Amino acid sequence: MADISVSIQAYAKLLLHAAKYPHCAVNGILLAEDSKNVKEKKQIKFVDCIPLFHISLTLAPMLEAALLQIDSYCKSKGYVIGGYYQANEHLQDNDLNPIARHIGKKIHDYYPDACIFMIDNNRVNPESTRDVYKVFSMKDSADWKEVKNDTIDEDTRQTSAVLLEQEQFRYLTDFDNHLDNVANDWRNTQLNELISKCS
Repeated sequence: MADISVSIQAYAKLLLHAAKYPHCAVNGILLAEDSKNVKEKKQIKFVDCIPLFHISLTLAPMLEAALLQIDSYCKSKGYVIGGYYQANEHLQDNDLNPIARHIGKKIHDYYPDACIFMIDNNRVNPESTRDVYKVFSMKDSADWKEVKNDTIDEDTRQTSAVLLEQEQFRYLTDFDNHLDNVANDWRNTQLNELISKCS
């Protein structure tokens, strides 16, 4: 299994997405550097995330529409759809469920190094000292298996905690927000700039 790294932009946005809708299940897509453009093939670099839904995670037409737009965006940036993240609705439910497995498998079909990041709801707080998720991979097996999780550094964790404490999730837009009003930017350009300034 290749080493996995997660940028501040990707980590902060998935954390803020889970924090914005603590009463809902949320999910999103992780974008990775295209391995054709990476010299070091032994590392998977997740550079950004696109928050998808908080109303319903299972609406296939909405998911397909979102993935088409994200795929087009990836091609323009030299990225690939490389992972999926999900936080389940109930506080104590942090398990990989059929929805995560299904969407993860679809991504894995196109990107063999794909990972699923299952958010631990109990860690979505500024005081958390550990990564907010568990990472699963199908790289060396026929089913999703939890893999070693050393994906972020201390600076990323601390900066994300500050953003969470400042309630910057108010500025995060997911695809549900975009579908309500197409003026809402699912790429989160302004939030990306804010994260960049804080890091």
